[in-house]
Amino acid sequence: MKLNLIASALLSVALVSCATTSEMPLAPNVVRLDTNASGLIFTSAAGAITMKKAAEATLKRGYTHFRLEQAQTAQGSRFVGMNTNTSGFGQASVYGNTAYGSYSGSSFSTPMYAPTAQIGVTVVMFHASEAGAKGAFDAADVLAKKGKV
Repeated sequence: MKLNLIASALLSVALVSCATTSEMPLAPNVVRLDTNASGLIFTSAAGAITMKKAAEATLKRGYTHFRLEQAQTAQGSRFVGMNTNTSGFGQASVYGNTAYGSYSGSSFSTPMYAPTAQIGVTVVMFHASEAGAKGAFDAADVLAKKGKV
């Protein structure tokens, strides 16, 4: 019973874990990325997810390098459910054709919260030959290193 309760709590936390990134073009070489993550796994990876999306957006538009500007981050939590435990004791006595019973029970509930993270950045993209590319992130390198972190 206790194992089932723990398993259901872990499953509910896993189900509310996700990360999404929205992309809004601002200019041919500028996009705004907003990443919203929840759950332990995804909140810790929100920065890496945003970097990967910035590199993908850069290459998709034909650029090779990018810089991140106007970065904003936030962390918090959100309610994901209740973990409730109930226990009780029942007793019945039969006297002739009559049954008498009593029940005593109690329950308690614990709210469950999932951590959240939000990252918003403006991605400015450059071609390798442009002056802005000097010192900027190389999009191909970012994607190549993604799996090695």
